[in-house]
Amino acid sequence: MELFQHLPCPAFILEEDFVISRANDAASSLFDHYVFNQGNIPLTSLCTPDIAHGLRKAVSLSKDGERIKRTIAMFNGNPDPITVGACLRILPDNTVLLLLSEHDRDKSCSPGCRKLRILEEQYQHNPAGILLVNDRMEMISYNRRFLELWHIPEHIQQSRDENASLQAVLDQLKDPEGFLAQVHELYEHPRQTSTDEIKLRDGRVFYRHSFPVYSGEVYHGRVWYFMDITSLKAAQRKIVRQQKFQRAILEHIQDGIVACNARGQLTMFNRASREIHGCDLAQVPQGEWANYYQLYQADGETPLTTDEIPLVRAFQGRDVHNQEIVVRSRNGEKRELRVNGQAMYDNDGSKIGAVVSLHDITDLNKARKKLHHLAYHDDLTGLANRRLFHDLLKQDISRAGRNRKKTAILFLDLDNFKQINDRYGHQAGDQLLIELAISLRHRLRESDILCRWGGDEFVIALPEIADSDMACRVAKKICRVIQDAIVDPYKDCGLTMSIGIAMYPDNGTNPDNLIRQADMGMYLAKQKGKNRGC
Repeated sequence: MELFQHLPCPAFILEEDFVISRANDAASSLFDHYVFNQGNIPLTSLCTPDIAHGLRKAVSLSKDGERIKRTIAMFNGNPDPITVGACLRILPDNTVLLLLSEHDRDKSCSPGCRKLRILEEQYQHNPAGILLVNDRMEMISYNRRFLELWHIPEHIQQSRDENASLQAVLDQLKDPEGFLAQVHELYEHPRQTSTDEIKLRDGRVFYRHSFPVYSGEVYHGRVWYFMDITSLKAAQRKIVRQQKFQRAILEHIQDGIVACNARGQLTMFNRASREIHGCDLAQVPQGEWANYYQLYQADGETPLTTDEIPLVRAFQGRDVHNQEIVVRSRNGEKRELRVNGQAMYDNDGSKIGAVVSLHDITDLNKARKKLHHLAYHDDLTGLANRRLFHDLLKQDISRAGRNRKKTAILFLDLDNFKQINDRYGHQAGDQLLIELAISLRHRLRESDILCRWGGDEFVIALPEIADSDMACRVAKKICRVIQDAIVDPYKDCGLTMSIGIAMYPDNGTNPDNLIRQADMGMYLAKQKGKNRGC
């Protein structure tokens, strides 16, 4: 449809004798008692001859391109005339374009008139600034919002000076050359539709959209829409900043974050997650997650089923609270994880996905195991400490009682050990104790229980031993260990071993009593000259 037909106000094309040759849809709607397409309707049919004569005279006296503006009364089929604003301009073919603006609102009018009023209101109160130009890019019409957006001065509005209006627009732009370049581009290629954003010097941002108006192959002009999207752009920038901030947080927190969308597809794998798994996010089916990402139960050996995967459980709405799993990274390293998560819902209660956090407890578990080891073992030698020895001896005595077996307890004390510390330093003394622990381990059975009791004292339990004679032979063997393997660097210190022996059940059935009996035997060995077992 041509631009003339879609002008938002009633419009007529008048021949030189002021006979109406064309009327647009808005005019036909306002004066719906006439059939304008049949032609030969004089303007005097719509107004008094005096009014028509006055308009014709004003046009004849006007200069090239000048607009004639009058307020006139016209007849649209109602008993009373309506008052309208009339704007006339001579066109290049010497016909006259007559545009009518708002008329009396308190006058009753026809359905066509009411339709026109609606169209006018829609045009004038459109949230977008609208500019209509002809095929030569000359302004035909603009609405109120256009004037408000571009702050067109009142004197320019009254004069309808196109050059002044354009300059008023250009003066507000950050890139007036780019603005004009786009206008000229569309003038050279009239069939193009254009959509972009323009920035103003005062910080505002406008959305600009333009489309051509054709009638068949004939180009009639162009419609321009301008909308102030400054607040929208500010909101978008705020959202972008928030998203960047949130991404930065997710990328720098120590816990892994993994999320899926409403379809159960993985959508997020933060830096910690990538480091834990040794790989990036991959779009694999849920049924292959456990295999692809090497997910195991807490034992590190049993693969998780799909329904056991924390993110799947969270997506299903199930509770995921401190679930412990193991992930085998691409480099083969096992990471022990504590996982928490939940499904995510929007304000309407619709599920939008699920998220889980992966807290790496590998080092924590190692520390716990180390602490547990330290609680039952000697820190220097790695041997069982008193607490563990007591528990293991108690178990052995119970087993020996059931099986009618004997157990020997040997209490060892290094003779003259103080001289090692005094002469060579405590570090040398510690090293000697470590070497002694290693030598004893190598010379005892796997079932024997070796303990560092404290200082230079060691205790050994020999389960299922035949008798005390056998225990004495073991004690002598240990004394030779000191002479053969340990004493050489410290010959001048007189380093030997005194050993006390107690037998279960001969010397008692209680672990504490047996250890005490062996301790007493050790002191007896020292009294008898050291380097022996008693």
